[in-house]
Amino acid sequence: MERPSDHPDVLAALLSALPEAAFDPRRKSLLRGRVLARAAAVTEPEPLMQILRAGQGEWRTFLPRIHLKLLRLDHERGTQTSLWRLDPGAVIPAHDHSGEEECLILEGGVTWDGVVYGPGDYLLARPGLRHTAFHSEQGALLMIRSELTPELEALFAA
Repeated sequence: MERPSDHPDVLAALLSALPEAAFDPRRKSLLRGRVLARAAAVTEPEPLMQILRAGQGEWRTFLPRIHLKLLRLDHERGTQTSLWRLDPGAVIPAHDHSGEEECLILEGGVTWDGVVYGPGDYLLARPGLRHTAFHSEQGALLMIRSELTPELEALFAA
């Protein structure tokens, strides 16, 4: 099957026979603005590797005795990955989960429902779980991947 591009001389003749379109200057300006805004919004693709060295990033106080460092924010999926530094005596209050939360204990320990969890323990909270409070007597370092709640988004935007 032949296509117009197979006959460039015919295509050129047809295009030259068309009258030049006259755009309303205001409409032309609006269209140009939309095209430029979309072009400006196009971002570079994410790098295939993201590295955050141990000394990089900023610890932010989330709750008394609880400090967070953002590792990754994924607005598209509505998730965040962060380190949680719990000072001795810290309490993570009871809360609900509407999305999954993964927690890996890296240092120290936490107590939840009377059970102590320590380094290397992994906890997965599924949507619908009502967490009772977590306590950390000696302090802990946790890596948490969870839904991006309004409270976390506000903390990381600050």
